[in-house]
Amino acid sequence: MCLLRSCLAFLLAAVAAPAWATFSIAACNDAGDCGVAVATHNLAVGGVGVPWAQAKVGAVASQFETNPTYGSKGLALLAKGRAPGQVLKQLLDEDGDFDGTTIAERQVGLVSARGGNAQYTGATAQQADWAGAVGEGKVSVQGNGLAGPEVLAAMQRAFAATHGELAARLLAALQAGQAAGGQRSGQWSAALLVRTPGGDWQDTDLRVDADPRAVARLRELYDMRLSNEAIIRAEQQWERGDVATARASLATSLALAHGWDRTWARAARLAMSHGEAALAREYLAGLRALNPGWVKLELALPLYAPLRGDAVVEAWRYRTAINRSASPSSAATAVASRR
Repeated sequence: MCLLRSCLAFLLAAVAAPAWATFSIAACNDAGDCGVAVATHNLAVGGVGVPWAQAKVGAVASQFETNPTYGSKGLALLAKGRAPGQVLKQLLDEDGDFDGTTIAERQVGLVSARGGNAQYTGATAQQADWAGAVGEGKVSVQGNGLAGPEVLAAMQRAFAATHGELAARLLAALQAGQAAGGQRSGQWSAALLVRTPGGDWQDTDLRVDADPRAVARLRELYDMRLSNEAIIRAEQQWERGDVATARASLATSLALAHGWDRTWARAARLAMSHGEAALAREYLAGLRALNPGWVKLELALPLYAPLRGDAVVEAWRYRTAINRSASPSSAATAVASRR
């Protein structure tokens, strides 16, 4: 009995012990975009007060034992022109032992859009081997429970080597950190948050709440966003009569869709609306590979009247079974590769 109790106690302790493991990057660019990319072994990291950002102000990553007040308060202080070091000191001084924890359990990285960065890793957080933080300019990287310092070093290199939108650079850094070993305990959620001066659709707020390949899935979600932007460009280009460029944009959109059936339906409608019946049929074939039921709905639209009587298309109306020799995603990819 004593042995059984000992085993139960050990198991309960193991379950109750927190699996501390998070790594993130906070950064701003010269355009005033500010954001955070983060991955962790916990769930729904994008919605629990870890990443915070405000255009032309700064970005904050509050992790390990997160104090969610750090984000809103930190950004408010940065907006007043306080230096990152001053902001961090005030946050720690006014911590208030949130949720029964102290600053020993905090790990924080923050940057100002005006320039500068600051980091803090509490004594308890430092015990989540490996833990550390480093900053340069408008960039701060931090993590705990990591494979080693190479994780943060890889993130810094990837961010510096990647060009383009801040969201793409942050995501590249997160992927590099994961490729360098990431967290010893694995991953379960990831998030990418970027606030831009333009706001609205120009902002990025993508989240993977529960997935053992969270960072890779976050990349796919970002690709799908790019896919949507590419098909919008294709619509505009075709409307202007730039058909060749529109076709190229469509190919880009479909290549980044990662099985998003809506993209194939939209591509088919675009081609059909401009009299490209043969091309529309190919896009419908890709849609059918992913979602055969949707093809029947599409073909019921007046837009597709010119395809009525086509032997292949007519067969799709009455047969929803797909070719079992290939997965839906691979079949759709095969169609895309011919564009």
